[in-house]
Amino acid sequence: MRRSVLAAALTAAVVLGCVGCQNAALCLNCVQHDAGARSSSRADAATSGSGGADGGGAGAAGAAGSSGTDAAISTCVSSGGPEICNGIDDDCDGKVDEDFDLQTNPLHCGKCLHVCAPANAEASCEHAQCVVHGCQPGFADLAPGPECEYRCPVFPTTPEACNGIDDDCDGKVDEELSAPTNDICNHRAGTPCANVGLVCDKRGGRTTWYCAYSSAVQFDPIVPNGIIGQESLCDGLDNDCDGVADDAWPELGQPCDDGEIGACRDGGQMRCNPQDRTRTYCDLSLAPDPVSGAGPAAIELCNGIDDNCDGVIDNADRMDPKHVVDDLRHVAHGGLDFWIYRYEASRPDATSLDEGIDTARACSNAGALPWTYVSYDAAAAACAAAGHRLCTAAEWQAACEGGGAIPNLYPYGASYAADSCNGADHDLVPGGSVDNAVLVTGALAQCVSADAVRDLSGNVKEWTADQQGTTGAPANVPIYVVRGGSYLSPQLGLTCQTTLAQATANTVLPSLGFRCCADAAP
Repeated sequence: MRRSVLAAALTAAVVLGCVGCQNAALCLNCVQHDAGARSSSRADAATSGSGGADGGGAGAAGAAGSSGTDAAISTCVSSGGPEICNGIDDDCDGKVDEDFDLQTNPLHCGKCLHVCAPANAEASCEHAQCVVHGCQPGFADLAPGPECEYRCPVFPTTPEACNGIDDDCDGKVDEELSAPTNDICNHRAGTPCANVGLVCDKRGGRTTWYCAYSSAVQFDPIVPNGIIGQESLCDGLDNDCDGVADDAWPELGQPCDDGEIGACRDGGQMRCNPQDRTRTYCDLSLAPDPVSGAGPAAIELCNGIDDNCDGVIDNADRMDPKHVVDDLRHVAHGGLDFWIYRYEASRPDATSLDEGIDTARACSNAGALPWTYVSYDAAAAACAAAGHRLCTAAEWQAACEGGGAIPNLYPYGASYAADSCNGADHDLVPGGSVDNAVLVTGALAQCVSADAVRDLSGNVKEWTADQQGTTGAPANVPIYVVRGGSYLSPQLGLTCQTTLAQATANTVLPSLGFRCCADAAP
């Protein structure tokens, strides 16, 4: 039992410890003393096992006799091959790995199978240590460890250049470079290109020296100085450094609108589109804005605005149902039948503080400064543009006197009242001297005729179609009667009947205005 266990153990040792072992006679009961004794015991065993005619018996006896307790068991099993470096006595010569110099052998440096051959390096085994003498041509050692792991992108190496390549094989790309002196950059003052330098960079897939423009400059790698020929971004910046920002969009700053007309129109200004910097848009957040209340259903007024958005401002076409219905009063007495402006004529854009500048037509509006500094011809044209005419002297007087049995001396009655109308003795500011100035139309509620016509006495004199000759040759300028007096007229000049005030047709005064009459209802 003990022998079978030992045999199994030796067989395992042969398999595990001997490389390339071959089958051979196994000495399982040899007495081992030294190398000579081992050979002698092997011979003795052979002799004792061959005696007698039935040598088998002698052999058996010999085998039995050799099993004494003092016999040593040999563990050496020869592979029949040469010694290999594995920590085992392969050839059973009592020496282990004796054919291998672990001090200098690069295949077994310091120990078996410890190969001294770092990748891409020149190395040798010295004193059981792997010593690296340097890298093979075209390689470099840039990381921990003996290997020369880095293959040089350029070999033979060259001085580092701006090209995106590690020319000097130090693991760094384009380091410690000096910019060239042939600077072709745009340096226009007052643009994003001012004071620009050079930088080694990769753009458009190519690494070289580029002008270090800011992000405001549009880059083009094909152009020598690196700037796009014509900027394509509308951003308020001079992207092509030509001295003009956004010059590709000449419409910038121009007025625009939403396509509506009249008071419905929302106007604005062309601006760069913040959502798409390659386009412009109409910024409608700016003035002018649509007029509040304007629309197709709105009533057209005489105000310089197309209130109903039909494309016609202050429509005076009586045949158009959307025309302006002027504020006229019907006068039918004294043998006359006509219509007259309730208020002194004013410009369409007049306000309580400004006479306005619009001369398109005359309006009859309350609370507006009357139209003054107007000649006879201009007054007549303004009435005609409104679809009316200047009043005759008879019409004007009839409207002022009222339709009573006894004509009124003043529009408000037979007796003079200094503060009823705006004459010379009407004090605008109580206290101190009398203050005289033009008032807005309809300012004094008591200055009204029986036909509800306002300001026929005072405020501003009014042209009438009552010509009283001319100035004579050579100019022959017509002379017309002006009625009603003004804020500068005394009591006598404020009556309904006075015809003393006259003016040449080309007269323009701050105290001279007009009103219009018509033959039919507005």
